[in-house]
Amino acid sequence: MTDTKKTDIELWQRWKASQSPADLEALMNQMMPIIRRETQRWSSVASDFVLMNQAKQIAIEAFRTYNPAAGTLLSTHLTARLQKLSRTGYQSQSTLSVPEHQRLTYNKYRAAVTHLEDINGRKPEIQDVADYLAISPKKLQSIVETVGKRELIESGEGPGFVQYVPDDILDLAVAEMTPLQKQIFAYRTGYGNEPRLNATEIMRRLKITQGQLSYQLIQIKALLARAQKLR
Repeated sequence: MTDTKKTDIELWQRWKASQSPADLEALMNQMMPIIRRETQRWSSVASDFVLMNQAKQIAIEAFRTYNPAAGTLLSTHLTARLQKLSRTGYQSQSTLSVPEHQRLTYNKYRAAVTHLEDINGRKPEIQDVADYLAISPKKLQSIVETVGKRELIESGEGPGFVQYVPDDILDLAVAEMTPLQKQIFAYRTGYGNEPRLNATEIMRRLKITQGQLSYQLIQIKALLARAQKLR
């Protein structure tokens, strides 16, 4: 057995016994060359953030299901499991192209939301923005949903929950959130056609501290993870 393969097993055994985040991180770093190699196969049709996020989830599941008694190397087992990345690649490829005129309209929508909110002191409804932009509310709603979701898929900023997951999982998680968590999640991801804001803007708008925001983001991430398990 080569030194690399021996280290793979040693790190896996250590993590299997402790289940600690530190040992998991060490194991993940050890297997990162394989993970990067497999994500690279789909880099032309999906963002690095989306691919890496999904690959790490698959890797954790591979670590859990690995059985050395079966005679298969951990690296081989992981490589086989990472073939599931093809699904992520195909999903991203199917939504990759957004017409330029839709992106331009979406940018105008976000600017209009901010402008109208500043003027009226409240968040405008989709009808208000449509009237301001002189566009059909139905058409604007469709563009906001299409482009907003694409930007969420492509985004690599923010906490780990900002990733592509099916709508039913998002809806299930949101249903369990507190009113404050729903606002934070909407502003952070654009869920529900809300304008996406950075951390500073969210804290200012919701009048919360950095510590409060960080705590709520942790809770939101946990709710999303729970929703994925219940699905």
